[in-house]
Amino acid sequence: MTESIEWAEKYRPRTLENIVGNKKAVQDIRMWAEAWRSGELPDKRAVILHGPAGVGKTSSAHALARDLDWEVIELNASDQRTAKVIEKIAGSAASMNSLYGNRRLIILDEADNIHGNSDRGGMRALSGIIKNTGQPMVLIANDVYGLTPTIRNLCLEIKFTAVQSRSITPALRQICEAEDLYCSPEAVQKIAENAGGDIRSAVNDLQAAASGKTALEAEDVRTAERDVKDNIFKAMQKIFKSTDPKIALEAAYGLDENPEDLVQWIDENLPQQYAGEDLTDIRTGYGYLAKADLFLGRVRKRQNYGMWKYANMLMVCGTVAAKSGPYHGFIKFQQPSIWRKMGQTRSQRNMRDNVATKIGEHCFESMHDARTGLMRTYSRMARDDIYAVDITAGLGLELEELMYLTGSKKLNKKVQNIYDSAQELLSEKGEKEESKFFKSPKKDLKNQKTPESQKTLESLLEKTPAMGQSKALPVLNPPVLNPPALSPQVHSPGFESIPADQACELKKNEGLENKSSGAGQNNMGNKNDRYEDSVGVSDKKKKNGEPYKKSQKTLFDF
Repeated sequence: MTESIEWAEKYRPRTLENIVGNKKAVQDIRMWAEAWRSGELPDKRAVILHGPAGVGKTSSAHALARDLDWEVIELNASDQRTAKVIEKIAGSAASMNSLYGNRRLIILDEADNIHGNSDRGGMRALSGIIKNTGQPMVLIANDVYGLTPTIRNLCLEIKFTAVQSRSITPALRQICEAEDLYCSPEAVQKIAENAGGDIRSAVNDLQAAASGKTALEAEDVRTAERDVKDNIFKAMQKIFKSTDPKIALEAAYGLDENPEDLVQWIDENLPQQYAGEDLTDIRTGYGYLAKADLFLGRVRKRQNYGMWKYANMLMVCGTVAAKSGPYHGFIKFQQPSIWRKMGQTRSQRNMRDNVATKIGEHCFESMHDARTGLMRTYSRMARDDIYAVDITAGLGLELEELMYLTGSKKLNKKVQNIYDSAQELLSEKGEKEESKFFKSPKKDLKNQKTPESQKTLESLLEKTPAMGQSKALPVLNPPVLNPPALSPQVHSPGFESIPADQACELKKNEGLENKSSGAGQNNMGNKNDRYEDSVGVSDKKKKNGEPYKKSQKTLFDF
């Protein structure tokens, strides 16, 4: 038996009647499509199909288009979904009919993952298309809170839930009959239970187990089953209803949850499961949770994950030991409320981080510093009519980002006017040019005067002749700092015609003779005379315009 394509694609439902499970969701999407067929635009022009993976969201959208003979225009996660791409593909498809006059169904898969630099501006463009679309649109998302509140208010939300195992079993039997594969009822039931409500995974498991076989038994499924972790609800049932701490601890170890998440589950359900007149069991249970939380805090601080086992033992075994007696009856386990609140505020937190990133890039600060220190200042300036347009244009804010920065919960005329004025300002000056509000004054380096004490290399080169010129260079005269009084000494005649170096040599010999004769006082006078003679000779040569000889020291000699 050879498989040319995957069974999950080969046996994908072709009509809405073949969708497995979620009958209420299928009925809702059919009623929404019938409103489009009536010829009038419905109140909600787009629909959001949200739920876990593998429950039939994308298959339902394609089956709907096939039932109503609508053309399908699809954008999935592998495509770049920037504002320009969405407006070019989805926008053009939403504004005109197909070739034969039928409707077009625009499908945007994984709409909750439109974020980052690759999809910049996609959410804003998508909300604009939904408002003005003339064709039905279907948005598919795993997490509905990943979409912005503006898009959620414009769309009809239809929730898909996990498919029950008793609904998956008949579908698997039909596939076995179509593939001439004998599969025992135990094997089919085991595959359906291991899928965890994901019918696509169940079909993939069946194909993997039946590879190279014509008959399938339960033992074959055991060797080919996927690594499916224990369900959190089954583990919670053992923790709160069991009296054996060992059984509860084994159930916790079989979970695909870390202790950080498990303690949230126990914390949320402990008051409801141990409810009664006596609050001793609840008090004792929270005492064990507090001790477990100490170990979790040490893990976060020291990164010593070996302490997780102590936290697991305290929170699980302590909850079992806290019961003074059995609690009968079934009470539905609740998901941690903090997760629900975090999911609801996810879009707001993403919006906050986007605005903080733009402020940080402008001020050369990190996103954290911009969020904690500069966000409030920019928010006050954005609410000021004087600076609002310049800030919006300079930071490149989207409309929803401007609403968040100004604290506007709903779009009003004032915010819209600020955004439109900023777009006009950007179009006039160009997208790459910053607003004048953010430009720093440029220094006029040409007209700036250099202090007299600051000598540059250019000023020295201007005064120095080029190499090879015939004009002699001036001699660098040493500065005179309070020279001592020169003793009256008669100069020898003819010294003016002798070069400076020869005059210095003669004076040196004359000074040695005076030193040997004991005339120490006249020695200082000789030094002063040498200095005076060298200066005098240079000045005379300079006045007479006579060329210097090679023996004279110039700038290049030094």
